[in-house]
Amino acid sequence: MTAFIDELLTRYADHLDTRAIVLRQNATAEGVRQMQTHLPRGTWLVAVDANTWEAAGKALAAELDRLGLPWERFDVADAPGQDTPRCDDASIAAYEAALKESGAVAGVAVGSGTINDIVKQACYNNDLFMACVATSPSMNGYTSGIAAVLSEGVKTTVPCRAPRVVVADVDVLAESPYRMICSGLGDLMSKPVSNADWQLSAWLNGTFHSADAMTIIEAGAALLEGVAPKLPRRDRQAVNDLTASLMLSGLAMSVAGSSSPASGGEHLISHFIDMTAIAFDEPHDFHGCQVGVGTLTTAFLYEQLMAMDPADIDVEARVAALKPWEDYAAELQTRFGPLFKAVVKHAEKAYPTPEDLRRRLTTLKEEWSSLREKVGATLRTCHSLEEELLEAKCPVRFAELDVARERAWRAVAHSKDIRNRYTILHLAWELGTLDAWTDRAVDRLYDTQIF
Repeated sequence: MTAFIDELLTRYADHLDTRAIVLRQNATAEGVRQMQTHLPRGTWLVAVDANTWEAAGKALAAELDRLGLPWERFDVADAPGQDTPRCDDASIAAYEAALKESGAVAGVAVGSGTINDIVKQACYNNDLFMACVATSPSMNGYTSGIAAVLSEGVKTTVPCRAPRVVVADVDVLAESPYRMICSGLGDLMSKPVSNADWQLSAWLNGTFHSADAMTIIEAGAALLEGVAPKLPRRDRQAVNDLTASLMLSGLAMSVAGSSSPASGGEHLISHFIDMTAIAFDEPHDFHGCQVGVGTLTTAFLYEQLMAMDPADIDVEARVAALKPWEDYAAELQTRFGPLFKAVVKHAEKAYPTPEDLRRRLTTLKEEWSSLREKVGATLRTCHSLEEELLEAKCPVRFAELDVARERAWRAVAHSKDIRNRYTILHLAWELGTLDAWTDRAVDRLYDTQIF
Protein backbone atom coordinates (compact mmCIF):
# COMPACT_ATOMS: atom_id res chain seq x y z
CA MET A 1 0.00 0.00 0.00
CA THR A 2 2.94 2.35 0.59
CA ALA A 3 3.81 2.00 -3.10
CA PHE A 4 0.18 2.78 -4.02
CA ILE A 5 0.23 5.91 -1.85
CA ASP A 6 3.51 7.03 -3.40
CA GLU A 7 2.01 6.48 -6.85
CA LEU A 8 -1.03 8.62 -5.91
CA LEU A 9 1.23 11.41 -4.67
CA THR A 10 2.94 11.41 -8.06
CA ARG A 11 -0.19 11.02 -10.19
CA TYR A 12 -2.09 13.80 -8.44
CA ALA A 13 0.87 16.06 -7.67
CA ASP A 14 -0.92 19.00 -9.30
CA HIS A 15 -3.85 18.57 -6.88
CA LEU A 16 -1.99 17.63 -3.70
CA ASP A 17 0.11 19.59 -1.24
CA THR A 18 1.59 16.45 0.31
CA ARG A 19 4.85 15.27 -1.22
CA ALA A 20 5.82 12.39 1.07
CA ILE A 21 4.14 10.03 3.54
CA VAL A 22 6.42 7.93 5.73
CA LEU A 23 4.31 5.17 7.26
CA ARG A 24 6.30 2.38 8.90
CA GLN A 25 8.03 1.37 12.11
CA ASN A 26 11.04 3.50 13.09
CA ALA A 27 9.87 6.29 10.82
CA THR A 28 11.53 9.32 12.44
CA ALA A 29 14.88 9.37 10.64
CA GLU A 30 13.35 8.91 7.20
CA GLY A 31 10.64 11.42 8.11
CA VAL A 32 13.21 14.09 8.91
CA ARG A 33 15.07 13.32 5.68
CA GLN A 34 11.84 13.96 3.78
CA MET A 35 11.30 17.20 5.71
CA GLN A 36 14.76 18.34 4.65
CA THR A 37 13.76 17.68 1.05
CA HIS A 38 10.32 19.30 1.13
CA LEU A 39 10.51 22.09 3.74
CA PRO A 40 12.59 25.25 3.35
CA ARG A 41 15.89 25.61 5.20
CA GLY A 42 15.76 27.61 8.39
CA THR A 43 14.11 27.37 11.78
CA TRP A 44 11.10 25.06 12.09
CA LEU A 45 8.55 25.74 14.83
CA VAL A 46 7.64 22.38 16.38
CA ALA A 47 4.19 22.34 18.03
CA VAL A 48 3.57 19.81 20.80
CA ASP A 49 1.59 19.29 23.97
CA ALA A 50 2.77 17.34 27.01
CA ASN A 51 1.49 14.02 25.67
CA THR A 52 2.71 14.33 22.10
CA TRP A 53 6.12 15.51 23.26
CA GLU A 54 6.57 12.25 25.11
CA ALA A 55 5.04 10.13 22.33
CA ALA A 56 7.02 11.48 19.37
CA GLY A 57 8.35 14.96 20.05
CA LYS A 58 11.45 13.86 21.94
CA ALA A 59 12.49 11.47 19.17
CA LEU A 60 11.95 14.16 16.54
CA ALA A 61 13.94 16.70 18.55
CA ALA A 62 16.81 14.25 19.00
CA GLU A 63 16.99 13.60 15.26
CA LEU A 64 16.83 17.32 14.42
CA ASP A 65 19.63 17.99 16.91
CA ARG A 66 21.69 15.08 15.58
CA LEU A 67 21.56 16.61 12.11
CA GLY A 68 22.14 20.15 13.37
CA LEU A 69 18.79 21.40 12.06
CA PRO A 70 17.48 24.56 13.77
CA TRP A 71 14.09 24.31 15.50
CA GLU A 72 12.11 25.85 18.31
CA ARG A 73 9.50 24.24 20.54
CA PHE A 74 5.97 25.62 20.82
CA ASP A 75 3.77 24.21 23.57
CA VAL A 76 0.12 24.29 22.53
CA ALA A 77 -1.94 25.54 25.46
CA ASP A 78 -4.91 23.63 26.82
CA ALA A 79 -8.32 25.11 26.15
CA PRO A 80 -9.73 27.18 29.03
CA GLY A 81 -11.02 24.88 31.73
CA GLN A 82 -9.86 21.78 29.84
CA ASP A 83 -6.88 19.46 30.01
CA THR A 84 -6.49 19.22 26.23
CA PRO A 85 -5.91 21.76 23.45
CA ARG A 86 -8.63 22.93 21.08
CA CYS A 87 -8.33 24.14 17.49
CA ASP A 88 -10.05 27.50 17.63
CA ASP A 89 -9.36 31.06 16.55
CA ALA A 90 -7.30 31.80 19.68
CA SER A 91 -5.02 28.76 19.41
CA ILE A 92 -4.37 29.44 15.73
CA ALA A 93 -3.55 33.08 16.52
CA ALA A 94 -1.14 32.02 19.28
CA TYR A 95 0.80 29.75 16.93
CA GLU A 96 0.83 32.46 14.23
CA ALA A 97 2.33 34.91 16.71
CA ALA A 98 5.02 32.39 17.62
CA LEU A 99 5.83 31.82 13.95
CA LYS A 100 6.49 35.53 13.50
CA GLU A 101 8.39 35.95 16.76
CA SER A 102 10.68 32.99 16.06
CA GLY A 103 11.24 33.85 12.42
CA ALA A 104 10.33 30.26 11.56
CA VAL A 105 10.24 29.33 7.88
CA ALA A 106 7.95 26.30 8.39
CA GLY A 107 5.83 24.58 11.00
CA VAL A 108 5.91 21.02 12.30
CA ALA A 109 2.90 19.57 14.11
CA VAL A 110 3.50 16.69 16.51
CA GLY A 111 0.08 15.31 17.32
CA SER A 112 -3.18 14.24 15.76
CA GLY A 113 -6.27 16.21 14.77
CA THR A 114 -6.15 19.29 16.98
CA ILE A 115 -2.44 20.14 16.78
CA ASN A 116 -2.28 19.25 13.10
CA ASP A 117 -5.21 21.57 12.33
CA ILE A 118 -3.77 24.44 14.39
CA VAL A 119 -0.45 24.29 12.57
CA LYS A 120 -2.03 23.67 9.15
CA GLN A 121 -4.29 26.70 9.41
CA ALA A 122 -1.72 29.03 10.97
CA CYS A 123 0.91 28.15 8.36
CA TYR A 124 -1.61 28.53 5.56
CA ASN A 125 -2.58 31.96 6.87
CA ASN A 126 1.09 32.95 6.69
CA ASP A 127 1.88 31.23 3.38
CA LEU A 128 4.26 28.76 4.99
CA PHE A 129 4.68 25.03 4.46
CA MET A 130 4.38 22.54 7.31
CA ALA A 131 4.89 18.88 8.16
CA CYS A 132 3.16 16.60 10.63
CA VAL A 133 4.41 13.82 12.88
CA ALA A 134 1.33 11.74 13.65
CA THR A 135 0.84 10.37 17.15
CA SER A 136 -2.41 8.46 16.76
CA PRO A 137 -4.50 6.93 13.94
CA SER A 138 -7.46 8.92 15.21
CA MET A 139 -8.73 10.85 12.17
CA ASN A 140 -8.32 11.33 8.42
CA GLY A 141 -7.16 14.95 8.43
CA TYR A 142 -3.43 14.32 8.24
CA THR A 143 -3.42 14.53 4.44
CA SER A 144 -6.44 16.77 3.86
CA GLY A 145 -6.41 20.35 2.69
CA ILE A 146 -8.91 21.47 5.31
CA ALA A 147 -8.83 22.21 9.02
CA ALA A 148 -11.65 21.67 11.51
CA VAL A 149 -11.83 24.93 13.44
CA LEU A 150 -14.15 26.09 16.19
CA SER A 151 -14.87 29.62 14.99
CA GLU A 152 -17.47 31.83 16.67
CA GLY A 153 -18.79 28.77 18.45
CA VAL A 154 -19.40 26.71 15.30
CA LYS A 155 -17.26 23.71 14.35
CA THR A 156 -16.56 24.23 10.69
CA THR A 157 -14.04 23.19 8.06
CA VAL A 158 -11.90 25.83 6.41
CA PRO A 159 -9.52 25.48 3.46
CA CYS A 160 -5.79 25.32 4.04
CA ARG A 161 -2.76 23.38 2.80
CA ALA A 162 -2.11 19.79 3.74
CA PRO A 163 1.28 18.92 5.25
CA ARG A 164 4.14 18.61 2.78
CA VAL A 165 5.34 15.59 4.74
CA VAL A 166 3.44 13.24 7.05
CA VAL A 167 5.47 10.98 9.33
CA ALA A 168 3.63 8.09 10.98
CA ASP A 169 5.58 5.64 13.11
CA VAL A 170 3.45 2.51 13.46
CA ASP A 171 4.79 1.71 16.94
CA VAL A 172 3.89 5.19 18.19
CA LEU A 173 0.43 4.96 16.64
CA ALA A 174 -0.24 1.49 18.03
CA GLU A 175 0.58 2.60 21.59
CA SER A 176 -1.68 5.66 21.52
CA PRO A 177 -4.75 5.67 23.80
CA TYR A 178 -7.09 2.98 22.50
CA ARG A 179 -10.08 5.31 22.40
CA MET A 180 -8.16 7.33 19.79
CA ILE A 181 -7.65 4.19 17.69
CA CYS A 182 -11.40 3.63 17.96
CA SER A 183 -11.84 7.19 16.76
CA GLY A 184 -9.85 6.50 13.59
CA LEU A 185 -11.94 3.46 12.74
CA GLY A 186 -15.15 5.34 13.54
CA ASP A 187 -14.12 8.15 11.20
CA LEU A 188 -13.52 5.68 8.37
CA MET A 189 -16.73 3.71 8.96
CA SER A 190 -18.62 6.79 7.80
CA LYS A 191 -17.65 6.29 4.17
CA PRO A 192 -20.72 4.23 3.10
CA VAL A 193 -23.08 6.97 4.26
CA SER A 194 -20.91 10.02 3.55
CA ASN A 195 -20.46 8.78 -0.02
CA ALA A 196 -24.22 8.21 -0.26
CA ASP A 197 -24.72 11.82 0.86
CA TRP A 198 -22.20 12.97 -1.74
CA GLN A 199 -24.06 11.07 -4.45
CA LEU A 200 -27.38 12.38 -3.14
CA SER A 201 -26.23 15.98 -3.42
CA ALA A 202 -24.76 15.42 -6.90
CA TRP A 203 -28.00 13.78 -8.09
CA LEU A 204 -30.50 16.23 -6.60
CA ASN A 205 -28.44 19.45 -6.70
CA GLY A 206 -25.90 18.93 -9.47
CA THR A 207 -22.96 19.46 -7.12
CA PHE A 208 -19.48 18.26 -8.03
CA HIS A 209 -18.66 14.57 -7.71
CA SER A 210 -15.23 13.06 -8.41
CA ALA A 211 -14.79 9.52 -9.73
CA ASP A 212 -11.05 9.76 -8.99
CA ALA A 213 -11.69 10.58 -5.34
CA MET A 214 -14.17 7.69 -5.10
CA THR A 215 -11.53 5.30 -6.43
CA ILE A 216 -9.13 6.40 -3.69
CA ILE A 217 -11.84 6.06 -1.03
CA GLU A 218 -12.64 2.54 -2.22
CA ALA A 219 -8.96 1.56 -2.05
CA GLY A 220 -8.88 2.78 1.52
CA ALA A 221 -12.05 0.88 2.39
CA ALA A 222 -10.52 -2.33 1.03
CA LEU A 223 -7.63 -1.95 3.48
CA LEU A 224 -10.05 -2.26 6.42
CA GLU A 225 -11.03 -5.83 5.59
CA GLY A 226 -10.37 -7.90 8.73
CA VAL A 227 -8.78 -5.01 10.64
CA ALA A 228 -11.45 -4.40 13.32
CA PRO A 229 -10.98 -7.53 15.49
CA LYS A 230 -7.18 -7.09 15.47
CA LEU A 231 -7.15 -3.49 16.71
CA PRO A 232 -7.82 -4.26 20.41
CA ARG A 233 -4.58 -6.30 20.37
CA ARG A 234 -2.78 -3.28 18.90
CA ASP A 235 -1.70 -5.50 16.02
CA ARG A 236 0.93 -3.54 14.08
CA GLN A 237 -0.26 -4.58 10.63
CA ALA A 238 -3.85 -3.70 11.50
CA VAL A 239 -2.77 -0.29 12.80
CA ASN A 240 -0.66 0.21 9.66
CA ASP A 241 -3.65 -0.61 7.42
CA LEU A 242 -6.00 1.60 9.45
CA THR A 243 -3.54 4.49 9.16
CA ALA A 244 -3.01 3.96 5.43
CA SER A 245 -6.78 4.05 4.96
CA LEU A 246 -6.95 7.30 6.91
CA MET A 247 -4.19 8.78 4.75
CA LEU A 248 -6.06 7.74 1.59
CA SER A 249 -9.25 9.31 2.90
CA GLY A 250 -7.47 12.62 3.38
CA LEU A 251 -5.91 12.40 -0.07
CA ALA A 252 -9.35 11.76 -1.57
CA MET A 253 -10.59 14.97 0.02
CA SER A 254 -7.66 16.87 -1.42
CA VAL A 255 -8.23 15.41 -4.90
CA ALA A 256 -11.93 16.29 -4.70
CA GLY A 257 -11.21 19.77 -3.37
CA SER A 258 -13.65 19.31 -0.47
CA SER A 259 -14.38 17.07 2.49
CA SER A 260 -17.46 15.62 0.76
CA PRO A 261 -15.90 12.19 -0.01
CA ALA A 262 -15.45 11.56 3.70
CA SER A 263 -17.92 13.79 5.52
CA GLY A 264 -21.72 13.86 5.42
CA GLY A 265 -24.60 13.95 7.86
CA GLU A 266 -22.77 11.71 10.32
CA HIS A 267 -20.07 14.36 10.71
CA LEU A 268 -22.68 17.07 11.29
CA ILE A 269 -24.00 15.03 14.22
CA SER A 270 -20.48 14.88 15.66
CA HIS A 271 -19.88 18.59 15.09
CA PHE A 272 -23.18 19.40 16.84
CA ILE A 273 -22.03 17.40 19.88
CA ASP A 274 -18.69 19.26 19.86
CA MET A 275 -20.35 22.67 19.56
CA THR A 276 -22.83 22.10 22.36
CA ALA A 277 -20.12 20.61 24.56
CA ILE A 278 -18.14 23.83 24.38
CA ALA A 279 -21.04 26.27 24.44
CA PHE A 280 -22.98 24.61 27.26
CA ASP A 281 -20.23 22.75 29.15
CA GLU A 282 -21.55 19.32 28.21
CA PRO A 283 -19.63 16.04 27.71
CA HIS A 284 -18.22 14.89 24.40
CA ASP A 285 -15.96 12.15 23.06
CA PHE A 286 -13.31 11.91 20.36
CA HIS A 287 -14.56 13.14 17.01
CA GLY A 288 -14.30 9.78 15.26
CA CYS A 289 -16.08 7.94 18.08
CA GLN A 290 -18.96 10.38 17.69
CA VAL A 291 -18.79 9.94 13.91
CA GLY A 292 -19.08 6.17 14.36
CA VAL A 293 -22.35 6.51 16.26
CA GLY A 294 -23.45 9.21 13.81
CA THR A 295 -22.74 6.78 10.98
CA LEU A 296 -25.02 4.15 12.50
CA THR A 297 -27.65 6.87 12.82
CA THR A 298 -27.51 8.08 9.24
CA ALA A 299 -27.33 4.48 7.94
CA PHE A 300 -30.57 3.89 9.88
CA LEU A 301 -32.10 7.03 8.33
CA TYR A 302 -31.20 5.77 4.86
CA GLU A 303 -32.95 2.51 5.67
CA GLN A 304 -36.08 4.52 6.52
CA LEU A 305 -35.76 6.39 3.22
CA MET A 306 -35.30 3.25 1.16
CA ALA A 307 -38.39 1.72 2.78
CA MET A 308 -40.60 4.60 1.65
CA ASP A 309 -43.18 4.32 -1.12
CA PRO A 310 -42.44 7.23 -3.48
CA ALA A 311 -46.15 7.45 -4.22
CA ASP A 312 -46.59 8.74 -0.67
CA ILE A 313 -44.50 11.85 -1.35
CA ASP A 314 -46.91 14.78 -1.74
CA VAL A 315 -44.67 17.36 -3.35
CA GLU A 316 -47.12 20.26 -3.31
CA ALA A 317 -48.07 19.63 0.30
CA ARG A 318 -44.41 19.79 1.30
CA VAL A 319 -43.90 23.01 -0.67
CA ALA A 320 -46.99 24.53 0.96
CA ALA A 321 -45.65 23.60 4.40
CA LEU A 322 -42.30 25.36 3.81
CA LYS A 323 -42.03 28.27 6.21
CA PRO A 324 -40.71 31.65 5.14
CA TRP A 325 -37.04 31.92 6.00
CA GLU A 326 -37.71 34.61 8.61
CA ASP A 327 -40.04 32.29 10.56
CA TYR A 328 -37.55 29.44 10.42
CA ALA A 329 -34.73 31.75 11.55
CA ALA A 330 -36.81 32.65 14.61
CA GLU A 331 -37.01 28.93 15.42
CA LEU A 332 -33.25 28.65 15.07
CA GLN A 333 -32.72 31.49 17.50
CA THR A 334 -34.71 29.62 20.13
CA ARG A 335 -33.05 26.33 19.26
CA PHE A 336 -29.41 27.44 19.26
CA GLY A 337 -29.43 30.33 21.73
CA PRO A 338 -25.92 31.81 22.02
CA LEU A 339 -24.79 29.84 18.95
CA PHE A 340 -27.49 31.38 16.74
CA LYS A 341 -25.39 34.14 15.15
CA ALA A 342 -22.71 31.68 14.13
CA VAL A 343 -25.18 29.06 12.89
CA VAL A 344 -27.69 31.20 11.02
CA LYS A 345 -25.40 32.15 8.14
CA HIS A 346 -24.84 28.47 7.35
CA ALA A 347 -28.50 27.56 7.78
CA GLU A 348 -29.69 30.35 5.51
CA LYS A 349 -27.46 29.19 2.64
CA ALA A 350 -28.92 25.68 2.93
CA TYR A 351 -32.56 26.74 3.32
CA PRO A 352 -34.54 25.82 0.20
CA THR A 353 -36.68 28.10 -1.88
CA PRO A 354 -40.10 26.70 -2.82
CA GLU A 355 -38.75 26.15 -6.34
CA ASP A 356 -35.70 24.24 -5.08
CA LEU A 357 -37.82 22.08 -2.82
CA ARG A 358 -40.35 21.30 -5.56
CA ARG A 359 -37.60 20.40 -8.02
CA ARG A 360 -35.75 18.11 -5.61
CA LEU A 361 -38.79 16.23 -4.37
CA THR A 362 -40.19 15.87 -7.88
CA THR A 363 -36.89 14.41 -9.05
CA LEU A 364 -36.85 12.08 -6.07
CA LYS A 365 -40.38 10.87 -6.71
CA GLU A 366 -40.09 10.48 -10.48
CA GLU A 367 -36.59 8.94 -10.49
CA TRP A 368 -36.88 6.73 -7.43
CA SER A 369 -34.94 3.94 -9.11
CA SER A 370 -31.96 6.30 -9.36
CA LEU A 371 -32.01 6.63 -5.60
CA ARG A 372 -31.26 2.94 -5.29
CA GLU A 373 -28.75 2.92 -8.13
CA LYS A 374 -26.81 6.12 -7.51
CA VAL A 375 -27.20 6.69 -3.79
CA GLY A 376 -27.66 3.16 -2.56
CA ALA A 377 -24.56 1.78 -4.28
CA THR A 378 -22.23 2.53 -1.37
CA LEU A 379 -24.63 1.99 1.54
CA ARG A 380 -24.25 -0.65 4.22
CA THR A 381 -26.85 -1.60 6.77
CA CYS A 382 -26.80 -0.13 10.24
CA HIS A 383 -26.49 -3.67 11.61
CA SER A 384 -23.39 -4.59 9.56
CA LEU A 385 -21.62 -1.36 10.48
CA GLU A 386 -22.48 -1.90 14.12
CA GLU A 387 -21.06 -5.43 14.08
CA GLU A 388 -17.73 -4.18 12.73
CA LEU A 389 -17.46 -1.39 15.29
CA LEU A 390 -18.24 -3.86 18.07
CA GLU A 391 -15.47 -6.18 16.84
CA ALA A 392 -13.04 -3.34 17.48
CA LYS A 393 -14.66 -2.54 20.86
CA CYS A 394 -15.73 0.90 19.61
CA PRO A 395 -18.70 2.83 21.02
CA VAL A 396 -21.97 2.21 19.18
CA ARG A 397 -24.45 4.11 21.35
CA PHE A 398 -24.94 7.77 22.23
CA ALA A 399 -24.94 6.80 25.91
CA GLU A 400 -21.40 5.46 25.48
CA LEU A 401 -20.40 8.95 24.35
CA ASP A 402 -21.89 10.39 27.56
CA VAL A 403 -24.43 12.29 25.46
CA ALA A 404 -27.83 12.63 27.15
CA ARG A 405 -30.83 11.25 25.27
CA GLU A 406 -32.47 14.63 24.59
CA ARG A 407 -29.16 16.05 23.34
CA ALA A 408 -28.71 13.01 21.09
CA TRP A 409 -32.14 13.71 19.62
CA ARG A 410 -31.22 17.32 18.95
CA ALA A 411 -27.90 16.29 17.40
CA VAL A 412 -29.76 14.22 14.81
CA ALA A 413 -32.73 16.52 14.22
CA HIS A 414 -30.97 19.90 14.36
CA SER A 415 -27.42 19.39 13.09
CA LYS A 416 -28.43 19.93 9.47
CA ASP A 417 -28.54 23.66 10.19
CA ILE A 418 -24.87 24.01 11.12
CA ARG A 419 -23.48 23.38 7.63
CA ASN A 420 -24.42 24.22 4.06
CA ARG A 421 -24.03 20.68 2.74
CA TYR A 422 -26.92 18.54 1.49
CA THR A 423 -27.23 15.23 3.33
CA ILE A 424 -29.80 12.62 4.30
CA LEU A 425 -30.62 14.90 7.26
CA HIS A 426 -31.64 17.68 4.88
CA LEU A 427 -33.67 15.37 2.64
CA ALA A 428 -35.50 13.83 5.60
CA TRP A 429 -36.38 17.33 6.81
CA GLU A 430 -37.64 18.31 3.34
CA LEU A 431 -39.79 15.17 3.29
CA GLY A 432 -41.26 16.12 6.67
CA THR A 433 -40.00 12.88 8.22
CA LEU A 434 -36.87 13.95 10.10
CA ASP A 435 -38.44 14.26 13.56
CA ALA A 436 -40.20 10.90 13.33
CA TRP A 437 -37.12 9.17 11.94
CA THR A 438 -35.01 10.77 14.66
CA ASP A 439 -37.36 9.32 17.27
CA ARG A 440 -36.81 5.85 15.80
CA ALA A 441 -33.06 6.32 15.44
CA VAL A 442 -32.61 7.43 19.05
CA ASP A 443 -34.82 4.58 20.26
CA ARG A 444 -32.58 2.20 18.29
CA LEU A 445 -29.21 3.73 19.10
CA TYR A 446 -29.32 5.47 22.45
CA ASP A 447 -28.36 2.89 25.05
CA THR A 448 -29.41 -0.71 24.30
CA GLN A 449 -27.51 -3.08 22.03
CA ILE A 450 -29.87 -5.44 20.21
CA PHE A 451 -27.41 -8.31 19.73
